[in-house]
Amino acid sequence: MSTLESRLHSAVARVRENWRGTRLIDGLEPGPAGTAALLDLARIYRANRLEIGRMRLLSGRAVAGLFFDPSLRTHTSMEVATGRLGAHFVYLQGGQGTWGMEFEDGVVMNGAAAEHIREAAPVLSTYADVLAVRAFPKGPNRDETVIRGFAAHAGAPLMNLESALSHPCQGLADQLTLCDLGGGDFKRRKVCLTWAPHPKPLPQAVPLSVVRAAVLGGADLHIANPEGYDLDGHELERARSFCRDTGASITLTRDPDAAADGALAVYGKGWGGDDHEGHAERVAGLSHWTVTEARMAKATAFLHCLPVRRNVIVTDGVLDGPQSRVVPQAANREPVQAAVLLSWML
Repeated sequence: MSTLESRLHSAVARVRENWRGTRLIDGLEPGPAGTAALLDLARIYRANRLEIGRMRLLSGRAVAGLFFDPSLRTHTSMEVATGRLGAHFVYLQGGQGTWGMEFEDGVVMNGAAAEHIREAAPVLSTYADVLAVRAFPKGPNRDETVIRGFAAHAGAPLMNLESALSHPCQGLADQLTLCDLGGGDFKRRKVCLTWAPHPKPLPQAVPLSVVRAAVLGGADLHIANPEGYDLDGHELERARSFCRDTGASITLTRDPDAAADGALAVYGKGWGGDDHEGHAERVAGLSHWTVTEARMAKATAFLHCLPVRRNVIVTDGVLDGPQSRVVPQAANREPVQAAVLLSWML
């Protein structure tokens, strides 16, 4: 066994010492120690990925990616990470080339859906070593029907590739990016998550995952949003429950400039609030929440999950300027996802 392969096996063992789970649904499952171990494994992968690609460590394994919604970074980074590790990636588009799927129990299936999750998830689990599912809410922005259905009925390890309330792989990549910005970690460093205008009332999956990542990493997190756009209270309290262990803190404010002042990173993101019907009208009067060069004057870096609405969420000057870290942030998706796959399959 080469020195690099030995390091990888040791790093995987450290992950398993702290996290034996086979479900990555909201990103809190590994806890602070398990997440730190995953990030250490991701760093080894990131620094050596071409050599790792020649090792074919997961040869003979398979990952099924079931996408009910569009993707650029998530699909590509998952397929590249899987392939570089030597496993086979099966890309499935829910309802396009696959049967329409039913998730409710006790229904009479005489409509468009021909396949029930009770059969689909266990069957896919017999083919693939890992299932990875992306499904945005079709109704209320708290609707987690699809990912919870797979969690209940899949026999294989399950990775959430974004749902209504969670985007855990994005959260891991964000945490790795913040560590890079902080010189190794970002404990007690100020991080700003600010609401920004978006023409659609987007789900809270990404901002809530930013909160979880910041808390697991021990940040001094400041969340700025207008009235009526508060993040889900239950999910905020779940994240707060980790603060004592990690030393993190969460401050809520209506002042985006104060939240951004002195921050290691300003993470701009739009999300929906209480009134979805009146969202477009309200957003039209909130253009001062766009992240501008002035707002970034005393901050180190700008982050966003992408895709981003230029000159709506953030100005060209910020996005094209030296503070923008959105491209390396997106690049970090591959190593963190590879780390999860290695921890489950190596």
